[in-house]
Amino acid sequence: MERSTISRHLQALEAKLGARLCYRGPSGFALTAFGRTALQVAITAGDVLDRVRDELELARDGVGGDLHLGVADICLSNPACRVHEAVAAFRDKAPGATLHLTVSTPDKLRCLLAEGRLHIGISGTVLGNAQIRQQALFAEPFALCVGLAPQQAVPAMEELHGQAYVLVTRENDYRTLNLSRRLKLDRHAVALGLEAVATLVAAGGYVGFLPRHLMQAMAPIHRFAEVRNSEAVAYTTRFSMVTALNHRLPAAGQLLAGLLTKVHGAGWTGPVAG
Repeated sequence: MERSTISRHLQALEAKLGARLCYRGPSGFALTAFGRTALQVAITAGDVLDRVRDELELARDGVGGDLHLGVADICLSNPACRVHEAVAAFRDKAPGATLHLTVSTPDKLRCLLAEGRLHIGISGTVLGNAQIRQQALFAEPFALCVGLAPQQAVPAMEELHGQAYVLVTRENDYRTLNLSRRLKLDRHAVALGLEAVATLVAAGGYVGFLPRHLMQAMAPIHRFAEVRNSEAVAYTTRFSMVTALNHRLPAAGQLLAGLLTKVHGAGWTGPVAG
């Protein structure tokens, strides 16, 4: 939709509601206090309509409606990730439902979940967030990697500074920020998403954290290698099924949630959100 069209719709809605929803100008866009309230009311109304639709579908002995699922990028090549198996079972058990699948970064998925634009997210486990409920599903080991030219030897961690490697960082990735101080790597590159990290590392002269399964999957095309003496900085990310506590999970979502936990052996015990 064109920005001018969006602006006209907003103006018409503001006129109908009798109050300003947002600030718009050269400095950007921001919701007013009334706009934030209107957004939450709209989300609540959407949840109510979803519930009405669910009740009618269930009365016809079926599960239907739209279900929005978000999966973190570069999960498919992880053999521990069995989301595709749950999706296959969901397709068979809920032929009347329409599944919408988004693949994005974990941070983006959590934002979409908070905004009510996703019902379920598959993302890295987050500690201390009281707004979401998480069910652990699978693990993803990471290693510190470089991309090598033919015949190039694998560098050791203590050699990265002398060889002028550029450290690839991701937003809110405290591990790479701590590592940059430890290795005294002054040059950084910023990546949005794991495929961006892999692209930079494959170029050579860059070092960054990549999932081990991605390194193996890309082996026929790119020569990735784990940095020598870097075992101490390797880590494992725990992936969870994530839902928002303040949004009701529809019947189709309850079905898919149960299937996700079943295929991952996570022991589904009931509704994610009431």
